[in-house]
Amino acid sequence: GRALSSSLDLSEVPHLILKLLHDLVPYERGAVFLQQDAKTLEAVANYNFPDTKRAQEMRIHIREDDIYQQLCATRAPKVIDDVTQEPGWQQVPWLPLNSAWLGVLLVSKDQPIGMISLTRREVGSFSEADATWVQAFAAQASSALENARLYAEITQLNETLEQRVHERTEELNRAYRNLERLDKTKSDFINVAAHELRTPLTVVKGYGQMMRDKFLQEDNAQLQRITEGIVEGSQRLHEIVNSMLDITKIDSQALQMVKTPVSIAEIATRVANSFLPTLAGRNLSLTTSGLDALPEIEADPDLLSKVFHHLIINAIKYTPDGGRITISGEVRHHEDRPEIMLTFSDTGIGIAPEDQELIFEKFYHPGEVDFHSSGRTKFKGGGPGLGLAIARGIVQAHGGEIWAESENCDEEICPGSQFYVTLPLT
Repeated sequence: GRALSSSLDLSEVPHLILKLLHDLVPYERGAVFLQQDAKTLEAVANYNFPDTKRAQEMRIHIREDDIYQQLCATRAPKVIDDVTQEPGWQQVPWLPLNSAWLGVLLVSKDQPIGMISLTRREVGSFSEADATWVQAFAAQASSALENARLYAEITQLNETLEQRVHERTEELNRAYRNLERLDKTKSDFINVAAHELRTPLTVVKGYGQMMRDKFLQEDNAQLQRITEGIVEGSQRLHEIVNSMLDITKIDSQALQMVKTPVSIAEIATRVANSFLPTLAGRNLSLTTSGLDALPEIEADPDLLSKVFHHLIINAIKYTPDGGRITISGEVRHHEDRPEIMLTFSDTGIGIAPEDQELIFEKFYHPGEVDFHSSGRTKFKGGGPGLGLAIARGIVQAHGGEIWAESENCDEEICPGSQFYVTLPLT
């Protein structure tokens, strides 16, 4: 038993069975047959066969009431003194005749799985004692074969799983490379489109301003309103084009920073003042807390102003008229590193949990795009979906982090949302 269990190789165990059995009960010729299906026995190991190739390919068709069927019916070893006198015997034509035969059934989980076949030349040369020894050995052999079969199945399963994992990994890698190419193509298109739009927009904006000033001097109110609309529209388009250029720089890691000592309070005040007309028009309050006490940090003032700009616009868009927006700051230590933490809070409609990561992806819009309405600062007004992506890119370029928190999105309760920005002090 110990010797048989020393191997789990299904191709090796049958040969090991015949080798060890020959030491226990000597025989002239032997074979291990395993049942492949309901009608076929296949030789998986042989000993002392004259034609090794034929022996390896040997198959026996199971017939009604043949030797194998008798073994299955009785579950006992069978000794044949003279095979020529046995009605159920199937003599293989190319094998020399050995008169005495001993066969023992191999059983696993109470089901026949094959048999051990041993022969000797002399008539009646197998005894009942031989049969007892072989039957005892066959029980160990069946266990060894079953263990080897299970091991082979597990090995095959592992190989199949590894192959499938490898195939899926290759598929994912190909898909990832395709997505990278598509993303680069999209970024290239945005970059080219932005540059192509900038020149005609500058012309439109310039001529619009000239016309507005002329009609202002002539005191032509109607034409002044028309040209004012042209100027405002071109200004809005100019902002979108600049955002498109910013996002392509972030995607290509070409964001150029000129760091100088900057005051967070001064940046917040300057950006907030640019929104005073909008805040007044929508009856929104914007207050700051703790910013004057913050130390200066090394940062790019223009890029940091864009972070404040996009976060304030986002708060304005999703806060109903009459709501509140608060910008607060504090110094904290995170992982033994001092940093400034800014919180942009609002009393707006909030953000659904599933959107709180996605809103920082470029072009992402929560809700149905079919209901998209353009607007720079009106309530729930849409946009190109680049502001928060630009803010994240700039914050990360400064070595900081940005994230959003909110209980849920509810236009009735308005749970509000908080955007957190951390910037390192050193």
